[in-house]
Amino acid sequence: MKRIALAACLCFVGATQAASPNWKTCASKPNDQERLTCYDQLTGQRYGERTALTRAWDLDGRGNPNPAGVRRLEPYRANRAMVHHTSRINTLPASPSHTAPLPAAYQPNELKFQFSAKSEIGNFRELELLWFQNFRLWAGFTQQSYWQLFNGSQSSPFRETNYEPELIGTFGTGRSEGWKMLNVGLAHQSNGRGDPLSRSWNRAYFQGGWEKGDYYLLARSWWRIPESPASDDNPDIQQYLGKAELEAHWAPDSDDEVTLLVRSNLSFGNPRGYLQLDWSTPVRIWHLSHLSLQLATGYGQSLIDYNHNQTNLSFGLTFKEW
Repeated sequence: MKRIALAACLCFVGATQAASPNWKTCASKPNDQERLTCYDQLTGQRYGERTALTRAWDLDGRGNPNPAGVRRLEPYRANRAMVHHTSRINTLPASPSHTAPLPAAYQPNELKFQFSAKSEIGNFRELELLWFQNFRLWAGFTQQSYWQLFNGSQSSPFRETNYEPELIGTFGTGRSEGWKMLNVGLAHQSNGRGDPLSRSWNRAYFQGGWEKGDYYLLARSWWRIPESPASDDNPDIQQYLGKAELEAHWAPDSDDEVTLLVRSNLSFGNPRGYLQLDWSTPVRIWHLSHLSLQLATGYGQSLIDYNHNQTNLSFGLTFKEW
């Protein structure tokens, strides 16, 4: 009987040793992300996984490798280079304040570029305020350009470039899903041109972020900061660029992504808006880029086109990270 008990004890010890996680294997990995993923696999937990909104706005505070130092630049909106075709090119831009003197010989095919980045400039990592647990302050910048590359007869000009610096405060709720964040922002957008092609506006906005599984949703509403009538290049801009937008993202796996953007002036009597559908899939150029297809229709593809209705088809590359 003693021999049976001893054998059972030895078997239990052997089984326990065999089932014991090999922590040294994880500790020997030089890369932080690989090491954390290894520990997650051994423990059966998923601490290393960061959802899309958490990564984008660092809602868990793990995105800055040097919290005491200067935050690196990181992607904000999509960074893209695309061939762009429009059903109706805007050859004679106009607004209630300005009208171009002569139509321009623009072509419907051009290249569209967008560069967008942000950086954290301050934070309160532990904040007990209403529904929020942390706060981060960001500086952001987005530039979008339309280049008439194929228009050799007109010396291939840049038809339009928009510049948008922003100051954004992000309040994190600390939730793993559902309502995860609230952004409060100030934005200036202009095309940096003189009359009669000057366009600009300033906005204050609120933006909420919700996430569950492979889906996340961003809803934003803004208030235009008033300008004097004498200096307002586009007094009717909210009738076209609207007062609110909804952005829905679906990423069924780690690579492909579908995005739907809807913008509206929230008017029942004279509704105007903009609809944009994006699909991207990896092509693995430098392990950073995605092949993207975009279909858009409505008002406000750019500032110079804020009151111009058109349908556009674009394809090219989207750069997810750098």
